[in-house]
Amino acid sequence: MQKIFLIVVLLVSSINTSFAEENWSLIGDSRLISRGEIVWGHQFGFMKDLSICDYDILLVSWSSDISDGQLKAFEGNDAYLQINIDGEVLKDELEFTLITVGKLDSMEIGYFGAIVNSDTFVERLKQSSKVELTFTKPKSLLKILDIQSDSFKTEGLNSSYSLLDNSCPN
Repeated sequence: MQKIFLIVVLLVSSINTSFAEENWSLIGDSRLISRGEIVWGHQFGFMKDLSICDYDILLVSWSSDISDGQLKAFEGNDAYLQINIDGEVLKDELEFTLITVGKLDSMEIGYFGAIVNSDTFVERLKQSSKVELTFTKPKSLLKILDIQSDSFKTEGLNSSYSLLDNSCPN
């Protein structure tokens, strides 16, 4: 039943996808994603949530074919990612929370989110051409991720970002 639900959600998401920019897809009016260069199913992007208008929410979805149901145990816990923007590794790792896990055949897909309150970081991403994300900890999570690093083309983010629903009160 969960597999059918996940497939339906993925199909509805793809039907509700709007054109944004070559490297970006707008899903509904609240999610803007770029797909992984190593694994097309990996996603990196932004979400708008009207309940927390003052912050940007970064989204990452990541799959594992070797987790054997163990990824689900990490729901609600934090994972740390090293961010490399256009070849420059950022000093601080970014903390993401594993929000939920879905299953597709033998694969588990984790959906991670991070609230970002740094306009400088977001502006830097908007001006970049590529970002590489690498999971760094916890070690118990790294053991069940078959691919721990992926790159995402970010060119066009600056113009695509304005397509996100920005109906927050000023």
